[in-house]
Amino acid sequence: MQIATPDETSPHSADALGAASGAMPPASPPAGLTAPPRDAAAETAFVPQRGSRASMGRWLTAVVLSAVAMALLSSVVLIENFARAHAERRAVQSLRQVGIDFRDALDRGMAQQFKEVRVLAQLDTFRGLDAAEMRRALDQIQIGFDHFAWLGVADTNGKVLAAAGGLLEGVDVSQRPWFQGAQRGPFVGDIHAAVLLERLLPRQSDPWRFVDFAIPLLDNNGRLRGVFGAHLSWSWARQIKSELIDATMASHQADALILSKAGLVILGAANMEGKKLALPPDAAAGLRRQRFEGVDYFAISVPTQGYGPYPGLGWTVMVRQPVSVALQDYDQLRKQIVLSALILLALAVPLCWWQARRLARPLNQLSRAITNRQHLGDAALPEVGGYREAAVLSHALTELARRQAQQDASLAQLNASLEERVRSRTLALEDAMQRQEASERRLRTITDNLPVLIAYIDAEQRLRFLNATFRTWLGTEPEAALGRTLLETIGPVLYEQRQPALKGALAGVRQRFEARSESNGVVRDLLTEYVPDLRPDGTVAGVYTLSTDVTAFKQVERELDQLSRVDPLTTLPNRRQFDQRLSEALARARRSGKILALMFMDLDRFKQVNDSLGHAAGDVVLQTFAERVRGAVRETDVLCRLAGDEFVLIVENLIGPADVGPMAQKLLDVVSAPLMVMGSPVAMTTSIGIACTSAESESEVAFLARADDALYAAKAAGRACWRLAPGPVSGSTETPWG
Repeated sequence: MQIATPDETSPHSADALGAASGAMPPASPPAGLTAPPRDAAAETAFVPQRGSRASMGRWLTAVVLSAVAMALLSSVVLIENFARAHAERRAVQSLRQVGIDFRDALDRGMAQQFKEVRVLAQLDTFRGLDAAEMRRALDQIQIGFDHFAWLGVADTNGKVLAAAGGLLEGVDVSQRPWFQGAQRGPFVGDIHAAVLLERLLPRQSDPWRFVDFAIPLLDNNGRLRGVFGAHLSWSWARQIKSELIDATMASHQADALILSKAGLVILGAANMEGKKLALPPDAAAGLRRQRFEGVDYFAISVPTQGYGPYPGLGWTVMVRQPVSVALQDYDQLRKQIVLSALILLALAVPLCWWQARRLARPLNQLSRAITNRQHLGDAALPEVGGYREAAVLSHALTELARRQAQQDASLAQLNASLEERVRSRTLALEDAMQRQEASERRLRTITDNLPVLIAYIDAEQRLRFLNATFRTWLGTEPEAALGRTLLETIGPVLYEQRQPALKGALAGVRQRFEARSESNGVVRDLLTEYVPDLRPDGTVAGVYTLSTDVTAFKQVERELDQLSRVDPLTTLPNRRQFDQRLSEALARARRSGKILALMFMDLDRFKQVNDSLGHAAGDVVLQTFAERVRGAVRETDVLCRLAGDEFVLIVENLIGPADVGPMAQKLLDVVSAPLMVMGSPVAMTTSIGIACTSAESESEVAFLARADDALYAAKAAGRACWRLAPGPVSGSTETPWG
């Protein structure tokens, strides 16, 4: 193995640059050492081909030009942003002032019309409600106030008594908003199309639209006698816009619109009226962009405010101007700025090129001298001037040439010793790897043939080792699972079961637990141990897992537990399970405070069935009895077989002892239903002894004994009946029966 020298490996190293200094011939190697032979191609490999890399002059030119370009670009952007902001501010001020003027003229005009209607309604003529006199007065008023398309007076029922020109006289207007609004006081209604007057008024180019005014007519006592109504023609607002605004809009190349509350254009250019425009959430917001029919606009919205007694109708005055018009001066300025920047950049190119070549001239001389040499110490480098840094660099390269020869000799000796050391280490490593591979094969053979799941999980919960048992038990190829997390391999359900134990093992504590696993259609009970893999410093590198199949043992254990707790004939809980269920029921009764009942039952004359029909028939009778009783009680009630024909029923959550009577009678009726066993009829009846308790102080033994005593009482009473044992709960020392 060869260790490369700096000449061979680093084309841009200081040693390589020093090879061309030539300040002194290369020193000969010390005695006993042989310098490595020179390879001319290797020694000149650090010199790039001409044109393969940009020169320093080009780099300086590019850097300076980039700086100038960035400065010019920044200045252009700043000036352009300032100019645009200034242009937008001018547009805001201009458009807002026009909008405010239009808004004020509209509000004052509407207030003036409202005031005129209020004054007209105060005339005595309209208080007398003489139809002929009111009609003459209305006709004369309309001559002087021709902007009112309709003037009229309606009575309190909404019938028009008199109107200018006789229009709508006798018509019922009680459902019109202006009449209903006037019931509460002076009314101003929003603009609307003509509903009743469209066919009666003269035709005009635009549809008739009105703003309604209505004033209640009151007598001296303040009672309503009628309503004075006026329909203001919307052409009045168009006239205000034409006289006050259109000339100003023409000079600004802008247009003004009036929008209703819903954003519909109610006054504006003919092609705009009736169309809906989006209003900003804040109608008084500043300049905003708007696009309509392919044209971008700057728009200012000014909400109407009303004037004096006129409350206003929530209209919005919108003044808008095409963006191209608003920013016309800015666009011309931007063109001038861009042209000036291009001229300055063009003047900077030759100046930067000349300055860069002047700065790079000394280094170019050194570069040409190095390019013509094959080794560091061939000849002396020329002394270069120009500036101090170039002279210092020339002197440093000369000093490097002297040191290069010494380093060549040292490297040759080091190279020889390293080759021998590497050779011996390689042989030792190969031998160790062979021994490790043999050990791993033996370990793999052992683990693959053990009937145990063996795995290794690292600290990141990724599987790093799996034995072949995983393929047999789980259908998982060990190679496919390596590198995957435990969650990805076994799924979220099984992972959730094992997560607490895995966390404990990764914390350094050995874990042992049992879990059930289903794979390949086989359910196994596994006994698993997690053994932490501790590093010398006490941290956990991973976890060894060993899982043993204990399915057979668990099955035997479950079967034994089942046999010890269930009656094999009737599959009911046996005496052992009854004791546990009774204890749990008493505990629940103590907590809830409700009544717990115990029904002790046995079959009447069951011995005669066994003696006459045999034990097989007796088993059928017992099974039938268990099925009938179990089907007649609640799912929460517990039926147990104590021994022979003795059965006990645990009934919880009763309100009082009286609740057990209907239940006991139901059981007597269900059990006594006809029964055929082996072709012979069997009369099956039962006697029931009942005890109730609140479980406050009574023990299980005493409770069961009272139920047993009640059973004997039922037997003594002739069987096929029930008896309730006396006690604190029943509230009497007498024995009720059924």
